[in-house]
Amino acid sequence: MALLPLATPLLSTALASRGGDTETSQRIAELEKKQDWSALKQLAQQQIAGHREDTDWWVVLGYAQARLGEYARASETFAQVVKRNPEEIDGWNMLAEAQRLDGRYADAMQTLERATTIDPTSPITRYLLGEALRSDGRVERAKMAYREALRLEPRFAAAWFGLGTVLVSTGPQDELNGVLEQLEVLDSALAQRLARLQARNR
Repeated sequence: MALLPLATPLLSTALASRGGDTETSQRIAELEKKQDWSALKQLAQQQIAGHREDTDWWVVLGYAQARLGEYARASETFAQVVKRNPEEIDGWNMLAEAQRLDGRYADAMQTLERATTIDPTSPITRYLLGEALRSDGRVERAKMAYREALRLEPRFAAAWFGLGTVLVSTGPQDELNGVLEQLEVLDSALAQRLARLQARNR
């Protein structure tokens, strides 16, 4: 579950448009589909060696490092992304997620607060803020962040799931039932996972 943000909402924006030409983009997609993160990391490193200022490849490298569990290194890589391109919202979001996965919750929250000023309309940023807050035990603020993500994108299944995981332990039950209904429509697998969490907490 820890890698859900990297594996779903960020994937299409963070990887699909990277690589420059069609052939390279297809190679990235193939390696992602195979989950061959070591090969993806190597490809990115090779490209960076010849194109150090191309932040697309730094994003790909950081993503591969994170999927390999190299969260500290991924944080360093994404820090290079936002240093080179301060408007790169994917870089800010993924920097925060790598920080969260590395247990640096305060850093992740600070990074995401900065990201909200760069793109106030990003539901992913608000969702990831919810994840960081929930990881740090700040459940009421996490609820607010998830709800803001859903205000910006009502069909954001991962945000519904995040909100539901908080509601399982804090309530209210009526809202949790509403979340389950939304997930049944948007992502039945996540709905089933949330229902199992609910059953374990009764």
